[in-house]
Amino acid sequence: MLLFGHMASERCFLPAVFALASVFALVSLPLHALGQSAWHEPFEGPETSWRDSGGNAQYGISGHIRQQGQARSGDGCERLKVTGTAGTYVHVSHDVGRPWVIEELSPSVWVKSDRAGLQLVSRVALPRTEDPRTGRPVTALVYGPSYTDVGRWQRLTMTDLPRLLARQIRILRAELRSNVDSREAYLDAVLLNVYGGPGTTNVWIDDLEVAGYVASSAVARAQGNMSHPGAGSTVPAETDRPRLQLAGSILQVDGQPLFARAIQYRGEPLEFLRQLGFNTVWLDRSASAELLSEAARLGMWLVCPPPSPAPAEIGPEYDRVLAWDLGRQLAAEQLDQTRAWAKQIRLAEGRRWRPLICQPESQLMSYSRHVDLMLIGRRPLGTSLELADYATWLRRRPLLARSSTLIWNTIQTQPSAALREQLTTIEPEFAAPLTVPSEQIRLLTYLSLSSGCRGLLFESQTPLTADDPDTRQRAMTLELLNLELRPIEPWLAGGTLVTQVKGNRPEVTGAVLRSQRSRLLLAFWTDQGAQYTPGQAAGNRISLVVPGVPVDQRAYGLSPGALQPLWPKRVTGGSRVMFDEFGLTGQVVFSQDPLAISHLTARAAQIAPRAAQLQRDLAAAKLHRVQQIAGQCGPRVSQISQAPGWMDAARKSMQHCDGQLAAHQYRGVYLYAQRTMRSLRLLERAFWEASVEGLSSPVSSPASQGFDTLPWHARLMDRIARSQFGAALLPGGDFEDLHVMQSTGWNHFRHEVAGLQTTADLVPEAAYSGRTGLRLTVSPADPENPPAMVETPPVWITSPPVAVEAGQLVCIHGWVQIPGAILGSVDGLMVVDSLTGEALAERIGKTEGWKQFVLYRAVPRSGQMTVTLALTGLGEARIDDVTIQPLNHATADRITRLQ
Repeated sequence: MLLFGHMASERCFLPAVFALASVFALVSLPLHALGQSAWHEPFEGPETSWRDSGGNAQYGISGHIRQQGQARSGDGCERLKVTGTAGTYVHVSHDVGRPWVIEELSPSVWVKSDRAGLQLVSRVALPRTEDPRTGRPVTALVYGPSYTDVGRWQRLTMTDLPRLLARQIRILRAELRSNVDSREAYLDAVLLNVYGGPGTTNVWIDDLEVAGYVASSAVARAQGNMSHPGAGSTVPAETDRPRLQLAGSILQVDGQPLFARAIQYRGEPLEFLRQLGFNTVWLDRSASAELLSEAARLGMWLVCPPPSPAPAEIGPEYDRVLAWDLGRQLAAEQLDQTRAWAKQIRLAEGRRWRPLICQPESQLMSYSRHVDLMLIGRRPLGTSLELADYATWLRRRPLLARSSTLIWNTIQTQPSAALREQLTTIEPEFAAPLTVPSEQIRLLTYLSLSSGCRGLLFESQTPLTADDPDTRQRAMTLELLNLELRPIEPWLAGGTLVTQVKGNRPEVTGAVLRSQRSRLLLAFWTDQGAQYTPGQAAGNRISLVVPGVPVDQRAYGLSPGALQPLWPKRVTGGSRVMFDEFGLTGQVVFSQDPLAISHLTARAAQIAPRAAQLQRDLAAAKLHRVQQIAGQCGPRVSQISQAPGWMDAARKSMQHCDGQLAAHQYRGVYLYAQRTMRSLRLLERAFWEASVEGLSSPVSSPASQGFDTLPWHARLMDRIARSQFGAALLPGGDFEDLHVMQSTGWNHFRHEVAGLQTTADLVPEAAYSGRTGLRLTVSPADPENPPAMVETPPVWITSPPVAVEAGQLVCIHGWVQIPGAILGSVDGLMVVDSLTGEALAERIGKTEGWKQFVLYRAVPRSGQMTVTLALTGLGEARIDDVTIQPLNHATADRITRLQ
């Protein structure tokens, strides 16, 4: 019998600055008159204008306000409270436009503090010299006078800036090992080191002034092609506007391919995000004039929603917007609105082209007709979605859109909100983790790159400037990844994904990207369960065979520390390359171009010190965390016999790592840090496997989603052992009586998909017990031509709501039989509870007979919950005896029996 009929149009439940300046009549003014003015900021308004620009201390800035009654002159000044330890500086910066560096230029500021040592610094940009470490114009820090008159206002003034800059340029030339062109230098920002040493420093700032101010942009507009005095070059008549275009599947800026490394914006200073290596910032709302201006100054890109309502014309103040975001998690219902919105933006852009991007959850083909870029993404970490299946999804998902659509992917960097809520409900005294392990972020990144994605959006729910160990670890992970991605951007932005290759170990996979004269191999290790806790993920003599490599191309292993020659061997099928010691991921470049190899060698050497330090610090943080957590996982788990040996090996590798760092042997630092993490991964994996032993699935417990959550899992298992099951709350879950199901609130939903037929019925062959069980089926309308992919779940059943109480534990239980593989989807049959959603859903594929599922969940707040059973692809699923039961505190007699 057919269950309930259907609802054809139900939405699927799964997601599968320029501040415009006043225009002056400068054309009639003589050039020397422009140089005699001064720029002044009196700090009288309500909004703060100094910005946190990072430091080498562990610090926080609080009490940052515009204060009345404490000023040196006027009514207001700006006050900061800086608390820190270690390090030597904490910089705050102030935008002053872009005045030329000439003899008359003299920045000054009045400062009062309760500690000495604060220092005035000028950041000077050299637009004629590209920094090979960042690809942006070189900047030099020129240091001025320091604060000495504690408790009193003191003026810090920097004079003779060109001479001081010349000294810094000599240092830069030695550091970069190349010529540094000082022509057209301009003052990029005024900085103040507000760190007075360990402890708390209070700072008051007033009357920032730049004497001898000649605005470089103003001179350019006023003088057209007139040469700047002493510059020896011409200044363009108007500011060059970046030109965006699509060349096939490549996004170009001024003719150069761009690979977007974007971070979700959470209020951090853009300068800080640039220091982490990001070139793009993704905003959830339209960009303010301040952010647009800061992005322009730093040479960064923004992705944000268009201004609303759409203006008649989008002007040059938005030149640093790389793409307009038309929305995320869009369903079919938003298609018409998105189409109209896209048309409005195109009209407002006029003759200028700028890409549009959105993230649809369904109707990908229709959405792709109105945008140029498409964002896809899932959050697989800590879920039942294996990373191998996630990789398959990444490769297949773009095929649902137009072939010309560029694909960007999201990278999960933090646990899901649902998981954190479960952990807090289970044990509120523990601080739920704010980051996922660095190895997992790395694996998601390499999986995305190996699927041909042309940009990455690193998702972030909390600011990267927060001062806690998890956030510092996350920031270091992202900075290290950006350092690694920078040298290979030519392949990522403009190369072609050729093929996937397998290693001599089944866990090792590689992807080959080809550019005009070279190839790049990206290799990575993904074993089963790596979305929960990666295993050793490393080995010796790991080899891969790369097809199509020309005979005259040599192979080089690329790491942040060095470019090492490899010796590939010609074998059947291509060239075999071997890693003597492979650790989680690897890169190999094939090239015959000596200039390209020289460039990569220089780039690797340039980033080696910072990359080595980051890898060392990540290994040290992991060692500290593992030592902390290992003792909180319960006595049975913590008594694993190999654990002391692994821990001892990690400590010894860490000691060698520090020794290599002291000797500036950066390749050795990287190698021993990797060995430290490999030993710790062995311990983590063993502890995790012992913890989930006996569960029907790792998602049975909301706290067994990784090594870091095992202390919560131990508490939960102890509580379950001391509880007894209450009466079943879910009526009709035995699937015996259609009338009972209809009257109690079971619902059958169907998402209409062309070419598919769905049914939901009660049949005897679906019975685990009793007379009947529930059968869900999805079949092709044309069996000879079934669809290769199913975009959204075609059919699902949702239980009636049941009442639950805050703090309560509930158990969701049932039986499933899936006689054949579910085709067209990597998700199989999904069991989703409304307390945790897709984040902790159970996924079940083909089974050998009947399979039991058991899901324990903590109730964060009183209310109602439901269970949804969704068949996501072609096939059949049989379900029976689904129950929801509360777990009640056992009596003293039962606790004694359990013990």
